[in-house]
Amino acid sequence: MPGTGPAPKPNSRTRHEPQRGRPKNAPGVGWQHGPMPAAPIKLLKPSQDAWATWMAAWFAAHWTPSDLPGLRQVIRLYDQVERGEFQRASELRIQMDTYGITPKGQQDRRWLPPKESEDAAPRAKPALARLRVVGE
Repeated sequence: MPGTGPAPKPNSRTRHEPQRGRPKNAPGVGWQHGPMPAAPIKLLKPSQDAWATWMAAWFAAHWTPSDLPGLRQVIRLYDQVERGEFQRASELRIQMDTYGITPKGQQDRRWLPPKESEDAAPRAKPALARLRVVGE
């Protein structure tokens, strides 16, 4: 019967360090190890665009040169799906998660975008319109 037994403890959060560690912000934006690596040859235009987008994204700052062979395989899978081989879509999703390209993969790795620096100019607030009551 519901409602029997002691009430739950307030703030019953665990106080141990998460097994995968604390979330960490990216050290920058884009590929951090020299010039951007070239995409594999014979890719469709959308796949080349995806490669360039991935290499320029904030999550690419977490990748190392040792990740490049795997990333080349991911873009080849992406290219196959672009060509209509949809049976590869599940494998592509798993590989994109593995390299932190998807939001789920970023969450699994505890990756966060880089922090905005305190020195940056504050964002301009939108001007609020002055409202007034018009005659009754």
